[in-house]
Amino acid sequence: MATALELLQQYIRKETGYKGPLDPDADLLEQKILDSFNIVELAVFIQDRFNVELEAEDLVRANLCRLSSMVALIESKKVAAS
Repeated sequence: MATALELLQQYIRKETGYKGPLDPDADLLEQKILDSFNIVELAVFIQDRFNVELEAEDLVRANLCRLSSMVALIESKKVAAS
């Protein structure tokens, strides 16, 4: 079974066509791999795929610009829901 990180990497590659490395700690906005529209779509994907509810305060750059931050957000939401 794929990890959250792998699922996010696959999603980004599919949606953006990006074929280069996706370092979990790289800022994907600074590297122009993602833009603001991609971030909105990614937030919807995270909610749907991982069955978590993102609140307005979760939708900040710090949570959504790095894969490692996205994984941490998903994990914290799953823990809070259990």
